Amino acid sequence: MAELHVKVCGGHTRPVCHIDYSGVCDGSYWFLSSSHDSKPMLRNGETGDWVGTFVGHTGAVYGGCIYEGAEKALTVSGDYSAKIWNCLDGGCLNTWTHPHYVKSCDWKDDRVLTGCFDKMVRLFDSTNYDTEPIQWMPHENVCKSVYFLSHGGVLTVCEDEIAQWDLRDLEKPVRQITVDSLNCVDYVRQHQNLIVAAHKNGVSLIDCDTFDARQPITLEDVECASISPDGQNISLGSRLLVKEYSVDGVIQRSHYAHHGPVLHIRYCPTGETYTSGAEDGMIRIWPTSKVLASHENEE
Repeated sequence: MAELHVKVCGGHTRPVCHIDYSGVCDGSYWFLSSSHDSKPMLRNGETGDWVGTFVGHTGAVYGGCIYEGAEKALTVSGDYSAKIWNCLDGGCLNTWTHPHYVKSCDWKDDRVLTGCFDKMVRLFDSTNYDTEPIQWMPHENVCKSVYFLSHGGVLTVCEDEIAQWDLRDLEKPVRQITVDSLNCVDYVRQHQNLIVAAHKNGVSLIDCDTFDARQPITLEDVECASISPDGQNISLGSRLLVKEYSVDGVIQRSHYAHHGPVLHIRYCPTGETYTSGAEDGMIRIWPTSKVLASHENEE
């Protein structure tokens, strides 16, 4: 059972811009925090306790992901590199050098995906580090997010456009949608088949199969958002607040959160908590409205 108070995790000295959770492995799970201080950290997902710091980047770390089984991790940085790490001893297993800042990444099966500031997306083979990557330019602007979709395709995101690609034919996207003033797009393969788009007017949910979109939350100043594993709730971060809504747009909880804008937010794999990272360099783990309501009903 999740605890009923917020857990505050220190350690970073610069903004925390990305959170990624592992799946549940042997009854436990972990999360990886990416920060502009160049030192991504691995933590216990239930307690927030520090497990280790991956040392080797020389620039801001913009994103990362934990590989299946939680024994390896991938991070990308402003030092023009993507690195694979051993989560058991913290050692660097491989470095792929890029021509510019690397802003985003994902890892599925034996394939690694990176989005670079040179506008190119690259697909690497994680079983053969020396293989030349497949690369293409999905948008006219810089690609700010990349994801492997659950059905095998790829999702790319720029400033105002989301596109789906079939890796067998990269001449043009399978489908695409325009969303004005995108701040953050979140997608978790293990949760729901939905893309969560946080933008200047609120939060939109986009079906991965059809790209049909609906906007359950209308709200200014949304920096980031995430959907719960059961698809029933949406957590979001703004300039000062963390909020949780039902998927129909009814607010459940609102918390004063960080001393600066919330840059990323994501639910844990069990759905009992969600974690926010912010410009103040802090990480906070919040109990969900469902957990809090269950406790209140017991009293």
